[in-house]
Amino acid sequence: MVQTRKQAREATPDAKSASVTATPSPKKSKYKAKTLDAEDRVYFGALDLLRILVGVLVFSSTLSYFIIGDSYVWGQDKFFRKQWNGVKKVFTKPLYLDEATLALYNGTDDTLPIYLSINCTIYDVTEGKSKYGPGGGYSFFAGRDASRAYITGDFKNDLTWDVSGIDEERVQRALGHWVKFFASHDIYTFVGYLVKDPGKAKDAPKEDLNDEKKQGNEHNPDDL
Repeated sequence: MVQTRKQAREATPDAKSASVTATPSPKKSKYKAKTLDAEDRVYFGALDLLRILVGVLVFSSTLSYFIIGDSYVWGQDKFFRKQWNGVKKVFTKPLYLDEATLALYNGTDDTLPIYLSINCTIYDVTEGKSKYGPGGGYSFFAGRDASRAYITGDFKNDLTWDVSGIDEERVQRALGHWVKFFASHDIYTFVGYLVKDPGKAKDAPKEDLNDEKKQGNEHNPDDL
C-alpha cells in the first residue's frame, strides 16, 4: 500500500513532541517548604545592644568591687567624678547669690548644702563637711567669700572679699593658686557667682600689706 507524504508525516511522531512526552514530570513532595513570616524572623536592634552594654557594665563593676574592694570603676572614682562635675557645670545654670543669701549656706542648716566663695566664684563644698561644717578646721570659710584671708592668713579680721591695699602681684600669686585649686577639685563643684555688696567694702581692713613687715603668712593648708 502506498502512503502519501502527508500520511507518512502524520504517522511519524514529531521529535520535539517525543522528547516532551519522554521527559517524566517531577514528583511533588508531600512536604511543603516553610517560609518565615515577618514575626518569625530574629532581629538584633538597639534595645538588644543596650542590654549587652548594661550587662557588661554591671559585670565590670561587680568584678571591680570584689577585686579592689571599695571601687566600682577600677579605682578611677576621682576621674569619673571630675568628668561628671564637668558635665553638670555645662548643663546647670549658675546661681547668683548676694552675701546675705550665701551666709545661709554655712553648714548650720542640715537641709542646705555648704557653699563658700573665692574671688566671687561660689563652690559647693558639702563633701568636705568635716572641714567646712560647724566645728571643722575651715568652718570660717563657709557661707562667705574670704578671699583676703587666703592671701594674708588672718582668719579673724580678713574674712572678706575686699583685697584692696594688697599688691596686685601678690593677689594674683596667692589667690590665683586657690582659685585654681577649687576650680579643678575632684569633689567640690561650681555653683555660681557672688553678687558683691559695695557697702561691705567700707568695713574691710584698709591697712597697707605691701610692706614685708606687715605681711602675714599666706594661707597654705595642706588639705582643704
